[in-house]
Amino acid sequence: METTRPTITVIMAGGPGERLWPLSRPGRPKPLVEVQGETLVSRAYRRAMRLSGQAARIYVIGLEADRARMLEALPELPKEHFLGEPLRRDTAMAVLSAAQVVASAAPDAVIAVLPADHVMRDEDAFARAAGEAVRLAKERDGICLMGALPTGPRPEFGYIVSEDGPGDRIVDRFVEKPDPAHATRLISEGALWNMGVFIGDVRSLLGTAEIVAPELSKSSRAAAQALLLGNRTALSQAYETSPKQPFDRAVLERSTDLRVVPCDAGWSDLGNWPEFVRFHREGPDGDKTPLEWREPGSPPVQVLGADDLIVCSTPAGTLVASLEASAKVRPPQPEGPSFVPEGARVVEKPWGAEYIWAETERYAGKLLFVKAGHSLSLQYHEKKMESMWVLQGTGILEIDGAPRAISPGSTITILPGTMHRLEAHIDLSVLEVSTPELDDVVRVKDLYGRS
Repeated sequence: METTRPTITVIMAGGPGERLWPLSRPGRPKPLVEVQGETLVSRAYRRAMRLSGQAARIYVIGLEADRARMLEALPELPKEHFLGEPLRRDTAMAVLSAAQVVASAAPDAVIAVLPADHVMRDEDAFARAAGEAVRLAKERDGICLMGALPTGPRPEFGYIVSEDGPGDRIVDRFVEKPDPAHATRLISEGALWNMGVFIGDVRSLLGTAEIVAPELSKSSRAAAQALLLGNRTALSQAYETSPKQPFDRAVLERSTDLRVVPCDAGWSDLGNWPEFVRFHREGPDGDKTPLEWREPGSPPVQVLGADDLIVCSTPAGTLVASLEASAKVRPPQPEGPSFVPEGARVVEKPWGAEYIWAETERYAGKLLFVKAGHSLSLQYHEKKMESMWVLQGTGILEIDGAPRAISPGSTITILPGTMHRLEAHIDLSVLEVSTPELDDVVRVKDLYGRS
């Protein structure tokens, strides 16, 4: 079999990383978290370069709302190679949509899929194992997984059970998150941790998906076509109607011919705060020194007389927890806007509410609260000028047909006559100051039947 076919890498960058709140949060997902001075997605990009050899053979798929920040973190990535998802639909839809895009550009390619939020202590060892997986995929036209050598019975990981062998092994079955006793037995039998990395012939991958997950296959084809054409409406429809499943469950676990290559690279998925701390602590295992993170713009926090704590202060929130308890972290659920000025007048809207806190002859001030999944009308103002500052949530602000991802800290000025539309992906709180309140809005398109 010809082995000079291109290796195209897809970096999966859509994970929210909720167990690392508030370090990871809407507007700053886990792949954009910095580890030892470098974002996780930047580390994944260097890994991808060693596999594919050039930026033109690398794609990144993640939320459209994170596009600007992802491209800022990856300046060498061609802008059109960021595949923006309108919403999270789990990994099966993301993998297959990206694979369809890859197949349209290079139907004979071998595709390597890498998570954007993992770390390797030994990048050279990973590159060697991944290179072996690429070789096998090209020779066999099949799919090859990568499995990390376990360092202990970790019940939070998935396990790959395979036939014994010195090199690649035939996959027998998958075991997801076994209890500690079961994990110990699996390790004694030679099982590997599932790294979430797989490499395979793109035609074989898509052909397998067509057989075992036909609905997903159909949705991913529609999504890929919409991505290639830049059709946001068709892309949203494809995602909204697709099944929501992880790729492992939807495709890999239903495949009958899989191989796995062992990888001893000091892998970690940094899946929660204890794992994050373990990676950062270079001292002895008994180190109980509190670990502290404080982002610019966050309130100061002082902790006295306590050991073995995690202290993380960000503009989005503050976490103080013991190392053991931090494994249970989940982001608090917002209930309404993050800030409402005292005495504000409330105006209910079909998309949320306005809290008007100032009305004078010179300006009007209000807080807009837009519920997730809702949007204001496509509109413009004849005379009114608006300045906005995003306090909470994520979404899209479309200005004269160009969508812009917004998140906490985004600022926008909208001049009179500018066509615009505000859409919330996660509950949005937006502070708005405008010229005097005028009834000069012209709605071009409205979801709620208003004229």
